[in-house]
Amino acid sequence: MMLWIAAAAIGILVVIVLIYKYTKTSKYDVVGFSTHCKICGDRINGLKCPRCEQKKNDLR
Repeated sequence: MMLWIAAAAIGILVVIVLIYKYTKTSKYDVVGFSTHCKICGDRINGLKCPRCEQKKNDLR
């Protein structure tokens, strides 16, 4: 019983947050996603650029 009440409360909070975000968003806003790395500009197929990640982790 308590689990059901907790799940309902979390669901209500999520709905309230989403409604708030919807009302504050401009109607001309666009969700954008780029397939190019911000650092080197190469095209990436995932979230991280393999070339930039390799440079960052290289300790030489």
